[in-house]
Amino acid sequence: MKSKSTWLSRTKDAALEKALVMLLGPKIERYGEVRQFTLDTTGKTLSAEIVLRGESTPLVISEAQYRIEERRDGSFLVVYAVKVSKEWVQNLLTDHFPEIALKIPDFLKALIK
Repeated sequence: MKSKSTWLSRTKDAALEKALVMLLGPKIERYGEVRQFTLDTTGKTLSAEIVLRGESTPLVISEAQYRIEERRDGSFLVVYAVKVSKEWVQNLLTDHFPEIALKIPDFLKALIK
């Protein structure tokens, strides 16, 4: 039974990954392109590989944590404790963006929780 629930969880995560990449794509297209995105709804973590414009190596986001928040203006995916592969980006995030809130459609909210 565990392998079936693991398979269902992974299938759900894969569908969510595609939906989130479609949501994130337009928000970051000016800066680069999401090449890989992984979501783990059980552990509430995500990771990604983003090719930034003008950079020769991709930015790797490893095991960032997330939570869902309800606010007056909608539902948000709040990403925090982000670890990235480029030191200057890590410093920027640590100093100025300890949390990043991304508005998500209601249909995704229930699936991500």
